[in-house]
Amino acid sequence: MSNLVNEFLLRLAKAAAALVLGLLLEWVLVSFAGATASVELALLCWLSAAAFVLLIEESPI
Repeated sequence: MSNLVNEFLLRLAKAAAALVLGLLLEWVLVSFAGATASVELALLCWLSAAAFVLLIEESPI
């Protein structure tokens, strides 16, 4: 049972990390790049951050 809880918390931490990275990316794009803030931009930033988290997780290093 403990392994199941640990796995759940690990997956939750990955989603939270993607959320933080996505918010940071959106802030940079809106503040410095002049992009218009929208739900679409927020979702795209979150998806790109999630892909980055997966790439870091699966890296051979």
